[in-house]
Amino acid sequence: MSITAGDVNAFLLAAAAHRYGDADGAERLAESAPGLASSEIGRLAENAAYHELEPLLHTVATDCAELAFPLRLPRELTDRWSRIHQREMARTAIIHYGALKALDALAEAGVRAIPLKGFYLAARSYERKSARGFRDLDLLVEPEALPGLHEALLGAGFQPAPERPSFVPAPAYTVYSLALEGSDTAMEIDIHIGMHWPAEYEHRTLFRAEDLWSAASVVEVEGMRLWAMSMEHLVITTLLDLAVNHRYARLVKLRDVLEILRSSEVDWSEMEDQCRRWEVRSFVGPGLRFLQEMDGTASVPPGVPASLLPSYAAMRAFLRTLPARALPDHRSRSFRLPNLLFFVLSDTPPARVRGLLHIPGHLIKGRRRF
Repeated sequence: MSITAGDVNAFLLAAAAHRYGDADGAERLAESAPGLASSEIGRLAENAAYHELEPLLHTVATDCAELAFPLRLPRELTDRWSRIHQREMARTAIIHYGALKALDALAEAGVRAIPLKGFYLAARSYERKSARGFRDLDLLVEPEALPGLHEALLGAGFQPAPERPSFVPAPAYTVYSLALEGSDTAMEIDIHIGMHWPAEYEHRTLFRAEDLWSAASVVEVEGMRLWAMSMEHLVITTLLDLAVNHRYARLVKLRDVLEILRSSEVDWSEMEDQCRRWEVRSFVGPGLRFLQEMDGTASVPPGVPASLLPSYAAMRAFLRTLPARALPDHRSRSFRLPNLLFFVLSDTPPARVRGLLHIPGHLIKGRRRF
């Protein structure tokens, strides 16, 4: 993506797609940074925080400096990114400690568990692990394994959190925590038997979490033997999470997909076939298009987004109202046209009608609860 001096959104998108060791990219970032007005610096700070990019931006700024192209941004801003990066490194160490205990206990009990989201992506795909912050360990398990999971985690020292909302049936709980010995600090595990997304999307797609197990396999990551979904499923589910839970308003998840694509081989034909079977092209396709706008065809092959994207009026309107350059300012709960159009995105006309029927309810709820 080209960067115009003073264009804070283009700067943030380019930084979010930066390749470590790319001197040309570092030079473009360095040349554009001084052109940002003081008012735009505040906007940059706000957008970086909202999109959970601060640890990544610290590593990008460090890489640019090491390539002799330091980003001339206010010291207050870069110091903030550095502090958050340090905090996330400490949190990561604690979660990694708990993850080892949990995964060992579950493996011994014969419970298959697939780590999801930040923890797994940072460990498996990120070139610089500390660039990806996360708050807990998410595990996908099979419903019939929940009793064994509950007993295994209790035996390993984890405690359930019955006061937290539960999305799994008894005897298991959605949240378990492990306190560090001699400390008030604890790490948490979030248990999934499906995707934690609004129920309406269960009817607007044919996605079923149990399908992920058909292509799952055991891999070794940072000394841990664990179950992992296929790379194609990993890309799809990451983009589905970005779409359904965040309406594309989390640039860190686009970075997640870039890191997956830069570190692993993906069978694009198989991925497209799976998107068709699950009827999720309307949610995965825009994400791939955004990635291509951010990173050119280096990660997403030419023609893939166009081949995957279904063509209908609401989709065309959605892509016009939310181009990639608008993503940094985009908010998942903003009362704006892209978020209204999002409700009518779906691969089939009946599902689009069902989405349309939800719009009045969201309008009635009003701006604060949108």
